[in-house]
Amino acid sequence: MNQSLLVTKRDGTTERINLDKIHRVLDWAAEGLNNVSISRVELRSHIQFYDGIKTSDIHETIIKAAADLISRDAPDYQYLAARLAIFHLRKSLRSVRAAEALRSRSENG
Repeated sequence: MNQSLLVTKRDGTTERINLDKIHRVLDWAAEGLNNVSISRVELRSHIQFYDGIKTSDIHETIIKAAADLISRDAPDYQYLAARLAIFHLRKSLRSVRAAEALRSRSENG
């Protein structure tokens, strides 16, 4: 994985991709789950990363990578994908609320 890839954050700024951060999120989401390989999810998602990728696209990519691994033999990937989706939704809502608060402040002087 090319660690020199740039990531576009929700606020529009860019920074180098932080694979450790992605690993920590996956590790958190996989806590207590059986038959789940974080490495498999990382491998499936990392090959889809590109320079300038949005953080929201990274989240969606790892959610899909986890969901693609759901099987009769490894049903816990459904919980991993769900936890990642909820995490992504919460981050998206925080961004929307922050934008609304800024807009409200600027309109009210």
